[in-house]
Amino acid sequence: MGLDDSVVQPALPRPLAHDRFPAFDGVRALAVVSVVAYHAVFFNTNFHTPGGSFFGALTVSPWIFFVTSGCVLYLPFAAAHLRGAPAVDAVSYGVHRIARVYPAYWLVLVFFTVVVPRINIYGFTGFLLHTSLTQTYTHINPFVDGLPPAWSLVVEISFYVFLPFYGLLIAGLARPSRRPLAVELGGLAVLFAFGIVAIVALGNGLDAPWVTVLPQHLGAFALGMLLAVVHTYPWSAEAAARVERVGRDAWIWWSGALAAFVAIPVVLRLDPLSAPNTVQAIGLNLCQILVGLCIVVPAVLGPQDRGTIRRMLRSRPAVYLGLVSYGIYLWHWYILRIVADWFGWPLYHGNWIVVFAVALAISVLAASVSWYGLERPVMRFARRFGRSSIGRVSVPDARDRHARHDA
Repeated sequence: MGLDDSVVQPALPRPLAHDRFPAFDGVRALAVVSVVAYHAVFFNTNFHTPGGSFFGALTVSPWIFFVTSGCVLYLPFAAAHLRGAPAVDAVSYGVHRIARVYPAYWLVLVFFTVVVPRINIYGFTGFLLHTSLTQTYTHINPFVDGLPPAWSLVVEISFYVFLPFYGLLIAGLARPSRRPLAVELGGLAVLFAFGIVAIVALGNGLDAPWVTVLPQHLGAFALGMLLAVVHTYPWSAEAAARVERVGRDAWIWWSGALAAFVAIPVVLRLDPLSAPNTVQAIGLNLCQILVGLCIVVPAVLGPQDRGTIRRMLRSRPAVYLGLVSYGIYLWHWYILRIVADWFGWPLYHGNWIVVFAVALAISVLAASVSWYGLERPVMRFARRFGRSSIGRVSVPDARDRHARHDA
């Protein structure tokens, strides 16, 4: 899941017809509920249930977070490169990223290690790896040790570290150029291509953590960054209208997402319990990227007050679930197991619908306590260090919105 403390916008005339992304919380809500459903079906049926292969395809959910993170986090960098906004201050950026990710994660890690022991962390080395979110750079199995959904947090942290260096490189290339948009698009094309090369290499048997963590997911981040560039660039009135038309009909983009989702079990014939072959592995990654892009595009481009899909994403329940989605993502894994134990259902032999409903409700409650009691106060404290570059190019939402990632 992408984790961002606010929807960041350049402090310049808005480049398109809207200057905020009011549907983003709903997008995060959709992604995190899909994650909980996927794990509920897995734990209670091992996907041996009607529609099991389609539930298995819900592995696409983290890619929605990745595209969202790429878009939101790259906005201030794109504004600096394309519209003359102040450069992003690396210290403020780093403080915000640390404050957004680690406190809530550490809370869950401590809770399920000490208070309700469920997590295995072996030795001092394991402690350092898990608390720093670097565990998947080793050959530790993320689904046996630590907090399993944290694999996507390692991806996000890696992207957070990478982004300022990439932004600095693009700034250096764009500054002497009279065509900064071409520099941006060229850089993103290289990132996307690198991501595809990594996917193909992994599909052909390469097993290297330095590829499976960030490079494998660069395609999704690059497409999110592309949305940030498109949104930020000062288009002419005619070009801006064309860009708006691209995202106007949300149902077209979501139909594309549905087609890519259905292709996973139907076209690729992927079994959630079987290792994919080369073609399936590559196709799965491409479908995941496509689903992430198609879900997020209508939340960035097009009139944000138009259409049933955007109204659904902007509904109060969706907005609230999106607000606390990071906490849901962190808490749900072990809560699912605990709820099944309450009912006396052993692994793979439970009623996934009942467990999903009860665990989701408890996860929302735990996430709400985490948000109001820990995450939001920490983010407010962190903003005291962020009134420089980040503060000048962001418009914090009154409810302290954050972008989400998860898994």
